[in-house]
Amino acid sequence: MLLPRMVFLLVAAVGPAFAGQPLHEIAEKAAAKLPKGGIVTGECIAGDTRFAGAGKLEPEGVAPENRVFEIGSITKVFTGLLLADAVETKKVRLDSTLKELLGEEITFADPDVAAITLVQLSTHTSGLPRLPDNMGLLNSFSNDPYRKYDRKDALKFLAKAELAHAPPFPASYSNYGVGLLGELLSGIHQKSYADLVAEKITGPLGMKDTAVALDKDQQARLAPPYDGEKPNHSWTFQALAGAGSLRSTAADMVTFGQAQLDPGKTPLAAAIKGMMEVHAPYDASEIGLGILVGKVDGHVEYSHSGGTGGYRSALQVIPDLKTVRVALVNNTTFEPAGLFSKTRDEKRSDAPEQKLSEKELDAFAGVFEAGPQASFTVIRRGDQLHVQLTGQAFLPVKYIGEDRFRYDAVVAEIQFAREKDAVTSLVLHQNGREVPARRGGDAPQQKAPDAAELKLSEKDLEAFTGVYSSKSDEEFTVIRRGDQLHVRLFSQTFYPVKYLGKDRFRYQTIEAEFQFERVNKVVTSLVFHQNNREIPAERIANAPQLIFPDVKTLESYVGVYDIQPGQLVRGLKAPPKVPVGARVLTISLNNDTLMARLDGFSSPGRPIFATALDTFEFLRVPLEFQRDKSGTVTGLILRQVGSDLSGKKR
Repeated sequence: MLLPRMVFLLVAAVGPAFAGQPLHEIAEKAAAKLPKGGIVTGECIAGDTRFAGAGKLEPEGVAPENRVFEIGSITKVFTGLLLADAVETKKVRLDSTLKELLGEEITFADPDVAAITLVQLSTHTSGLPRLPDNMGLLNSFSNDPYRKYDRKDALKFLAKAELAHAPPFPASYSNYGVGLLGELLSGIHQKSYADLVAEKITGPLGMKDTAVALDKDQQARLAPPYDGEKPNHSWTFQALAGAGSLRSTAADMVTFGQAQLDPGKTPLAAAIKGMMEVHAPYDASEIGLGILVGKVDGHVEYSHSGGTGGYRSALQVIPDLKTVRVALVNNTTFEPAGLFSKTRDEKRSDAPEQKLSEKELDAFAGVFEAGPQASFTVIRRGDQLHVQLTGQAFLPVKYIGEDRFRYDAVVAEIQFAREKDAVTSLVLHQNGREVPARRGGDAPQQKAPDAAELKLSEKDLEAFTGVYSSKSDEEFTVIRRGDQLHVRLFSQTFYPVKYLGKDRFRYQTIEAEFQFERVNKVVTSLVFHQNNREIPAERIANAPQLIFPDVKTLESYVGVYDIQPGQLVRGLKAPPKVPVGARVLTISLNNDTLMARLDGFSSPGRPIFATALDTFEFLRVPLEFQRDKSGTVTGLILRQVGSDLSGKKR
């Protein structure tokens, strides 16, 4: 399941200013680019509702508003509403703990886990991970990854889980946490999650086409799932049903949104109001019980998005404007939440640029915290400010007066604020949203481009190599390539670092540094420094022995590989056979790095690195490419313990 739509847009919104349009017109343009599937939208403004379909929608003869889609993580909003209802009916309290609810069923290894509350599960502040670690190493190969994960599995993980400290934690998205909440609520009511949703929500609101399991008529109206041009697979759930199991239609989702416009007119008034009440910060916005709470053009917005193996979905509710918007897609290659921002007028400021002295510009420099996962780093380069949002590049901004700066690369502006003449905060204005950030530290010191790099011998560099893991499972792999160290964060590629002296290294491409630490002269740990954050990590293993083939060799591996039918997937007591045509592994080349991508995932894939000629590491197991007598790559084998997976190159 996808993470919810974040407000940190910036580079994602690159493009010209645009005039607002009706949602269905915007969707038509987007759907024209989909190779398969389509987009169904529902837009209700002041009681006037319009449904529309665009693209290659199947099956034929079904009205757009009656087509059924998986809605993925929007299910979490329903789970939040179930919690609000259980609180209203005195079944539980928001601060009821896992110890209270499960103390007789399991023994907790960590009392901090036992102290997690229900509201912390719903607001992603429990400290529990996005997914449990007992779903199987190669679970990504399953066309239905949650299908066999049951209550026994969920509680087994919970019993052994450990936290860094007592909750709450800064919000960090957890499918497991909200799925566990749904399982707990089902247990309290002694009903399945499907029956509980029907009794408490969809029945009272008249949402006849929203369900976990579809009847024959609904199944006939289900939009088939796609990943690009390829057919994909529906997902089913057991213990984690509360995280993403629901199917619905645009008609039902508009009904659900209308209930939030005016809860008092529904039979669920108190519960809906409780769900919509803010309970915690969430990045630069806030979160109620399962629903994200932000602002658009100064108006409060409630929203969530979702995604499963072949579907994407988005919901937006703006009570002040009496507006509900829904977008449902049966293709993983398009995220529909971006459609909503184009329904509003977006105009670039035409205020002329003004000049400030270098001293005046320095007053704005610093690191501004927007939330646990994002911050703005503001630096001066010559006579111009540059701003970097976490994970993005530095972009120049132009001063337009009254402590306000304008981007040229994106339609966005930054407004700084002062206290006693000192700059203390900023607000990013983009797509009608406001992202506030508080100054938390000084800007990093900029190194002169030609600053001399200190040199270490290859033997000295080897002392730093290894695999380092933090308490929150960030993993850093440090290797030596020639006379330079390279570091990668798990699932990313390797980047070179320069030696600064005293066991400290600096990235060449981003503003971040590593400080290594020794015990008895042996390197045992590191601390990653970026944007005023520190992530300590302990050395847990030797560095992998890698080789780096030339680009021509890497190009020979590029292609699409069909995983052969009838093979077993490791990690389950009764491993299912991989269906014919169900599994595809795509190998692509990004500069000088190979990327491996499984079907069902819209990202470019994971970087893979060679440990020997034709042998790479993927998902922590060997991936071997096979060649024919002429030397042409014809297939691959993924080496598992107990069984292998082979793939034939198309």
